[in-house]
Amino acid sequence: MAGKVILTLPKAGGGGIPLESEFRDSLSFLDVLSANEFEGEQIDPAVALQTESDFYKGTPPKWMNFYLADEKADSDSSATHTEKGKAVGIIKREGYEELREQIMVHRQSHWSTNTINLQHETGSGGTTLAMQVLWDLRKQLRCTVLVNPSTDKTFNAKQAQKDLSLDTKAIAKQVIRLFETGGPEKQNTVLLLQDNEHLNNSLQDSLTREIKEQNIHAKFPVVIIIHCMRMVSLGENADGKTKEEERRHQIHERTKTKKETKTKKETKTIVVLRTQLSDSEKVSFENKEEELRMYHGQKLIMFYSFNIMQSDFSKAYVKETLSSEKGMKIISFVKANKTSRKTKLFAFLVLLNSYVPGSYLLQSQCESFLGHPDSLDVGVIQPFSDLMVAFSRKKGEDKHVHMAHSLIAHQCVELLAEAGVTRSETILDFLKFVAKAQIQLSLFQYFKDMLTKRETTPEGQDMFSRLIQDIEDKEGIHTCLTVLKNASDTFMLDPFYPQALARFYYIKVRHYDKAEKEAIEAKRREPTNSFIADTLGQVHKNNLKTKHVQSRAKNTLFYAEKAIKAFKQEEEMAEKDKGTGIEDYSIFNNRGHFGFLQVANTIFYSLTKITQTWKSLLTQEKPAEHLPQLFKDRKLEKYKPLLASLRDDVERKWEFFERYLTYSEPSTLRDQPPYFHRDINDCYTKYTSTPRPFHAQKPGGVQFQKLQEKKASTFPGLLSCVNQNTSKSELQHVTELWRTIYDQKEKRGNVNIVCNYILANIIQTNGPVTFPEPTILPQLRAILQKFMNEDNGELWTPEFYLLVLLLFWPEEAREEDGTNDIDFNMYVGLMKRAYNNKYKKYLRSRELVSLFYLGKGDGLRRLVFKFKKDNQCEQSETEEKPGQSFQNQLLRVNGVVRENKAFVHIADKEIEICPKNQASVWKDGNISFYLGFNISGPVAFDIKYTLHRVGSEANVQKQLDDTTGSEGTMIEESKTLNQGIPMGCKTCRHIQDSTNWLQVRPSVSMEGGEKMYRHPSPKGCYECTVSGLRWVCESNVILKYHYRNWEPYRQHLKHMQYTQGGPLLDITMEFGELEEVHLPHFICLGSNPSLGNNMKILHVEEHEVSFEEVHEVTRFHVKLLRPKFSALSLSYPFFWDVEVHCNVVLYLSVTEETLISRLYLLLRNSSQQDAVQKQEEDQTAKGYSRFLLSSPNGPLKLNSYFVLQNPHARPIKPEKIQLLPEGNEPSHFKMVMDNTGIDIQMELIGDDGNTVWDDILWKAEYSDDTRSMSLTSAVTFLKNHRAGIIQRATNAMPIADYLLTKGMISDEDYAKIEFENTVQDKFRKLLKCAIKEPKVASGFLKVFKEQSPHLFEDLQKPGT
Repeated sequence: MAGKVILTLPKAGGGGIPLESEFRDSLSFLDVLSANEFEGEQIDPAVALQTESDFYKGTPPKWMNFYLADEKADSDSSATHTEKGKAVGIIKREGYEELREQIMVHRQSHWSTNTINLQHETGSGGTTLAMQVLWDLRKQLRCTVLVNPSTDKTFNAKQAQKDLSLDTKAIAKQVIRLFETGGPEKQNTVLLLQDNEHLNNSLQDSLTREIKEQNIHAKFPVVIIIHCMRMVSLGENADGKTKEEERRHQIHERTKTKKETKTKKETKTIVVLRTQLSDSEKVSFENKEEELRMYHGQKLIMFYSFNIMQSDFSKAYVKETLSSEKGMKIISFVKANKTSRKTKLFAFLVLLNSYVPGSYLLQSQCESFLGHPDSLDVGVIQPFSDLMVAFSRKKGEDKHVHMAHSLIAHQCVELLAEAGVTRSETILDFLKFVAKAQIQLSLFQYFKDMLTKRETTPEGQDMFSRLIQDIEDKEGIHTCLTVLKNASDTFMLDPFYPQALARFYYIKVRHYDKAEKEAIEAKRREPTNSFIADTLGQVHKNNLKTKHVQSRAKNTLFYAEKAIKAFKQEEEMAEKDKGTGIEDYSIFNNRGHFGFLQVANTIFYSLTKITQTWKSLLTQEKPAEHLPQLFKDRKLEKYKPLLASLRDDVERKWEFFERYLTYSEPSTLRDQPPYFHRDINDCYTKYTSTPRPFHAQKPGGVQFQKLQEKKASTFPGLLSCVNQNTSKSELQHVTELWRTIYDQKEKRGNVNIVCNYILANIIQTNGPVTFPEPTILPQLRAILQKFMNEDNGELWTPEFYLLVLLLFWPEEAREEDGTNDIDFNMYVGLMKRAYNNKYKKYLRSRELVSLFYLGKGDGLRRLVFKFKKDNQCEQSETEEKPGQSFQNQLLRVNGVVRENKAFVHIADKEIEICPKNQASVWKDGNISFYLGFNISGPVAFDIKYTLHRVGSEANVQKQLDDTTGSEGTMIEESKTLNQGIPMGCKTCRHIQDSTNWLQVRPSVSMEGGEKMYRHPSPKGCYECTVSGLRWVCESNVILKYHYRNWEPYRQHLKHMQYTQGGPLLDITMEFGELEEVHLPHFICLGSNPSLGNNMKILHVEEHEVSFEEVHEVTRFHVKLLRPKFSALSLSYPFFWDVEVHCNVVLYLSVTEETLISRLYLLLRNSSQQDAVQKQEEDQTAKGYSRFLLSSPNGPLKLNSYFVLQNPHARPIKPEKIQLLPEGNEPSHFKMVMDNTGIDIQMELIGDDGNTVWDDILWKAEYSDDTRSMSLTSAVTFLKNHRAGIIQRATNAMPIADYLLTKGMISDEDYAKIEFENTVQDKFRKLLKCAIKEPKVASGFLKVFKEQSPHLFEDLQKPGT
């Protein structure tokens, strides 16, 4: 019997580390999937069959389902009788490839955290799809599912109202532990499935923050989140079709909107799982049906989940199922037993599953309701049990019970209602049970979702929950009130039920007294929650709107005063509100401010409709003291304080929102409804349209009034003037008004006036139109300098520090500008503190907007305004990914990341800045970026890593010197092409190609599990001997590259109707710039040189793919001038029937009796060669040698099949192989021959029967030339003569070259040997490799004997 298999987690570079059970159990929020889950276990066939049966009936997928499916697929094809003769496995929905592709794209991104939103309808297989991807990637990434360990605990409804929201900070700590376990060299990206919507904050934000706090250093992303987002259930049309199509259109439009409006703070991608099956999916379901019928027979009819999906989610199928004998039994039983506990339990379960996606009841909860412990046994719960499923997440846990599918639940709700069991009766019955019982924690949230959760649709947020709306439609308003009252009485501590009840009273019933009572009760239950307090203000505001039609001023003012009082109390609570625990991400409640303005708007409208005399009072054209003279009603006098303060309060609220909306943007559309701007501006315009007479009595009063009318009286107001494309004359007028105010001596000490005056000048100098510069930069600096030199003992405003940074920001090569003495880090810190004091509380959940950007000009002209970005960027572009036209105006600057902090390097200064997204600066290294300035300080966006700790110019020069001044130089002049280029290709030899390239062998290292090739080079023209990459540089450069996997981008290319034409190289410039880069391709242009006209360069940058025109196409390369690097490759239209250049590589093992070989047909200079070499590393260590054979005489057709012939070989496997495109794992032949001392003759035959290649590997090439000693004695010889070889030998690099060519040492070993400065140190490294393996030792001696025969003979002498 086999021993117990040790569970493992994958490492980034391959291999695994043990997954200890104690560590796994300590991750309470994570269900961790091991790389070898279930491997080595003996699973009872009956258990396997039942597990499959449960899954297709409707239980959520378990990891065992995927394991069993894989095992079945790997078994003998005769085990199944499907059309194709092999097991179908779990069907991969069409979103599978897209989701997996997006994961691989994010895995190669430069962000520490990424999120993929998987949108799907309940029951459409979204969770299965996500788990399927996790299962298939379990050996590459650390896969885990987010779980709530507390959901199944039980509590008393009246005594403990629990919050189901998970603590994202605690989750983030566990995810990072999973990422880090094994140590720094064994980290790996976590692939996290989030199938839980109830989180107290953004999980990605919490992860990013935790990475920074823990100062995590990694070479690849820490976590990729798959967020399963369940959509609302289907509607209630008779046939389901019309509503379904309408919903699909809405989902499509919603997805389109979301894709175009990219999220600001997070890196998110959206994948949509369609409800409708494609034609290929339908075929897969048909094949699967045959397989299931064979294994399960008549049980197939009860595989509801499978059958519903196969029917294309047809409600007609569900109706037909429930109209059958089974359905009739249910209806008959219900009609006869309406009050039975079985009926009530079933009714509540279908109601729950219909309205709350993913909901369930615990089996113990069901048994408690039914009254005896064996109630769920088959037969006891009949006739309902066939439509229900029960399962447990882990062995020994309480089972979860739910309906087989949400569509069945939805249809059963309708059937029960027709049979007299209404929605309201069902919920009220279960509330009675809940009031007396201990209930599962998750049930608290389920009730809240059913009764209070308002769904968000493309049109906005629903007024009430779906269940309440359905009860209203089918049972009436008063029934809704009864349900909400009972829920509020049952959950006595929860404020959301009286809040929903209050809303229902004032919206539907228009009973404002009862609404007020419930709103006050909600406040009593949670007295510190400003959002709960908002309901009371809304009650009074809506009451006011109905009262104003009565045209009585005192009624209007009475209810207005109550509303304003409620909203002001809400404001005070919001000021004290500490949010949800993570201050930066909790939402500030601005509804009190906004509600006040809405009430003020209604007051103005209502009173001026009675008589225009009210306008003079409301605008303070006449003071409130005139109220008794204007109106003879004494009852109005008590409202004088309200009327006297109204305009001032409106102006203050407007200024709040002016800053709020100018300095920041909403993270989601829900945070800022479309009517927000309209209502705010409408109210402000009403109250400020008339000048106050006492303005004229104050210095600057008239000018200030005019500025108010133009909405240019504040700092953000001035910025808005630019954003609104204000005319030249208007901007000049605004500047003159501020000049007049500033020129008054008493105003010059007011920092706000000074800031506004300076900003007006900046705007006029660099506005949307060209102006003569009215005030030169030194004068503006001098004004600020007075305040900068003043020690006032407290902070100035954030606006002041913003101007300091804008006016004094250093410029390269301008030492006379007077900025050298400025401590910019001090001012950046002061600005951050000022922002934290004044604005952070209000803007904490929103995205700060860059008000200015650093451009390419000088002086004030280098400031690029926000309005230019808004006008020139497409809607789909964000600040993190700006458009090209906007980018062209900006100056890209350099900086560095250290310990998760970013710094800009400019004019010999290093200044700390804030990254636009913290997830983009998670590893140390040099970076380049664009620079913006928001109200909290300078911010870096579009960050790209460049130099990774190369250092100064002197250090760069040292690296260049090291590459050219040592033995075995990496650079050697060559007028031929690199080793893989088929010079014998007769088809394309007439096509001209450039020569005189210096061939350079790269240094090789491993970074993040990737083999990285690196080239330092001085001025010249170079070609890499590994990839064939060429470049031209005019000065010292250092570049590095690695091969990228094509798989994530295959679908992108397919959609663009292109395919791969060369390797995908991810190129980074660590130092300097290139004039030209020549990317290698493997397409033969000989038969049709015009093919080059349609070739394009593929750019892969972050999460986006684009194409670029090539400058020139040559025989083996495509040229780009002054390239901007990302991942690059040649692409061509996929419908071409192309011919390609190939290499033939043989791996051969020689034993005393046999010759065992594998022959590969590879695209020239493709990543296939690197992949094969990596794949064969283990074999070369066991004695296999690598031989690069001659290239075919001409090109070969891509995707063609070839047969290998060898007269001396045993049957060659397989019979034929296919020449596969770039990015695919290449096929190979396996040959076995008797070792009779013969030459190995090989011949490739094409589809047409013609020979396309032949070659002979001579015996002398593969046999051991060091005949005088065995493999073992070769090791012994090297050990005995190690010191002599190190001291006397001089030919280290030729030996290393031979061993590398034969595949006996790796590129990394070769690089280490080459890196050493002295010959002695090179031999030390070389001998260390050789002594490990007898085959390598023999190869070492073979070359050593040829290169140094006299030394070899001398060392063999006795006593040496």
